Amino acid sequence: FERRAQFRDYAILYRGNFQARIFEQVLRRERIPYVLSGGQSFFDKAEIKDICAYLRLIANPDDDPAFIRAVTTPRRGIGNTTLEALGSFAGQAKVSLFEAVYMGGIEARLSARQVEPLRVFCDFMQRIAERATHDAATTLLDDLMEAIHYEAYLYDTFDERQAQSKWQNVLEFLEWLKRKGTKPEVEEPEDGDATGYDNADGLADTGKNLLGLIQTVALMSMLDGKEEDPDAVRLSTVHASKGLEYPHVFLVGVEEGIMPHRGNAEDDEIDDARIEEERRLMYVAITRAQRSLHLNWCKKRKRARETVVCELSRFIAEMGLDEAPPPTAEEAPMSPKDRLASLKALLQKG
Repeated sequence: FERRAQFRDYAILYRGNFQARIFEQVLRRERIPYVLSGGQSFFDKAEIKDICAYLRLIANPDDDPAFIRAVTTPRRGIGNTTLEALGSFAGQAKVSLFEAVYMGGIEARLSARQVEPLRVFCDFMQRIAERATHDAATTLLDDLMEAIHYEAYLYDTFDERQAQSKWQNVLEFLEWLKRKGTKPEVEEPEDGDATGYDNADGLADTGKNLLGLIQTVALMSMLDGKEEDPDAVRLSTVHASKGLEYPHVFLVGVEEGIMPHRGNAEDDEIDDARIEEERRLMYVAITRAQRSLHLNWCKKRKRARETVVCELSRFIAEMGLDEAPPPTAEEAPMSPKDRLASLKALLQKG
């Protein structure tokens, strides 16, 4: 609104993919579409999609893709042959897979041994759905995860390191959902995330029951457009942004140890060769901006359960911002008075 711009005019650039997660969470919370490049979206990870399938099915039992994913992850002795027969029966009856499980006549297509695990699963999902309208989201999410044994499934399916990483992602996603269902004074950041990026504004707008949170997840899914060039904010590593330009760029985490990157977390100092390489990368980052560039750094971060004080990147001083000419009217931030005048002008035009 202030810049008469589109979402695609904005980019958030960072040194490492780990920095993207908190911005993804906030953009989705605010229902701002975005495109992530240079890494996999946190919300596109298989383990997050698995949990979302259960949530989608709670909200809408007629969601066939969610049904297939949830009923087979973890495995419940329901194989492809069973699902194919169920799908054929549901198609002929013109009902969802979930509804078809309870229809008379399914026993003619499936044996009792095949039908039983399907009905056990559907009975369980119905009980969860009934509780979702009134039980606290935090309690119900914990009960759901305990009942489906998802942690055990990960450790049975993947090696220990992979399983641990995936389970940590699930826990973080669940904690994010739980925070959205409560009303904290300040939202606590995750390890490695900056303090003060996020707050409680808007977190509780969906209420405390699970159904409200699920509806938010469904709305977030609608933002994941498949257009080749969607009108969306760009989230990208600096490396992946080479050759691209954006009217407005936010370069985040411009701190010693991140940009310039230390390389080895155990090293106290950054050697000269790495500093030169990082300086060139910083140049790439700042030259992606066509009209405005915002530099962002943190006063402190949480790392390994400890809060560490961050040091401003040496590159900011090297930019000589004190010697730069004052911003133009277009570049300068708008005052509340200017915003009000701009809004009035837009309304008069309409």
